[in-house]
Amino acid sequence: MNPNKQQTAMIGAFLIAIGLVMWLNLWWLIAPGALVAGGVLAYRQRRRLGRPVEAVQALLWCFGLALIFLTHFWLGVLFLAGASLLLRGRELQADGMIQQALTQARTRRTASRSITSQQVPISAPPAASTNELEAPSTGNTTRLGQ
Repeated sequence: MNPNKQQTAMIGAFLIAIGLVMWLNLWWLIAPGALVAGGVLAYRQRRRLGRPVEAVQALLWCFGLALIFLTHFWLGVLFLAGASLLLRGRELQADGMIQQALTQARTRRTASRSITSQQVPISAPPAASTNELEAPSTGNTTRLGQ
């Protein structure tokens, strides 16, 4: 997809999302949605620049803050800060796990789209001679209960 079409598609999706928010009165989803989108964009941008440590931290903080906004558990900032400190020095492992999960999701999505068919040979029964009548043949009938 060329950049112009991609940008147009993203603007269209954004407008649809805003329309749904207005129609369904989901204004409380604006801040968490923006944080999640910002986290994904920050992660991708920092990974592209070769800074996976910053990418993982940005993703953690944006997703964590989105969860805090959704739950209104403001003390969660302390848990988020603690998780961020515990993650220090392990960001490359976390990035590897994120990339592995993304790869698995992509392969599942492409595997579910591709439909394989199996070729089965079809063979016709031998042609009957013209003298024989084609009557169904059944075995002996056994009556039960008599």
